[in-house]
Amino acid sequence: MHYIYLPITIFCIPGALSDEKDSECLKKCILPLANLERSFHYVFNNYEHVCDTLEAGAYCVQKCSREDQQKFYQYTTFYRIHCVDYEEVCKNRCHNGYKVEKTDEEEKKMKIGCLSLECFTVCYFQEFIAECPDAEDALLKLNIGQIHSVAQMIHPISFERMAQECRNVHDSDHMKKKLLGID
Repeated sequence: MHYIYLPITIFCIPGALSDEKDSECLKKCILPLANLERSFHYVFNNYEHVCDTLEAGAYCVQKCSREDQQKFYQYTTFYRIHCVDYEEVCKNRCHNGYKVEKTDEEEKKMKIGCLSLECFTVCYFQEFIAECPDAEDALLKLNIGQIHSVAQMIHPISFERMAQECRNVHDSDHMKKKLLGID
C-alpha cells in the first residue's frame, strides 16, 4: 500500500456562497467545494475526492458567464494550488525521473513507486515553502508527524521485507533530511 504525503496549506473559499450577487450557476458549481470539510486531515485523506470535486466544478462553471468563471477561479485558488499548480510542477519533476515500464519486474516497479513518492513529497514541501516560507516549521512538523503515523501502522516484518527505497519513505529521519535538503 502506498501513502501520499502532501504538505499542508491553509485553504478556504473566501466569500463563496455568501455574496448574494453570485449567480445561481456559480453557486451550483461551487457548492460541492464549499461543502467539503475544511480540515487538513480531510484534504490529505481525501486528496483524490477534493481534486475530482474541483475538476467537476471547473467543468460546470464553463457553462456560466465569464464573470462567474473568474470568481470560481478566485474562490478556488487554494484548491487549485494542491490539485493543479503544484501537481503539474511535481509531476514533471518526479514522473519524468522515475518511469515504470510494463516489462519491469514487480520489485523494480515498487522501488520506482517509492522513489517517485519520495520525490513528490519533497517537491510539494519545497513548492509550498517557496510560496510561504513562514510556514516551513509547521509544514515540516506536520509532514514528519504524518510519516511517523503511517510508519507506526506497518508491521515490523513487513517493514523489513520492503526495499530500501520504500523503507526510506517511511523513515522520519531520512525524510526530514530530504525535506530540508540536507541529504
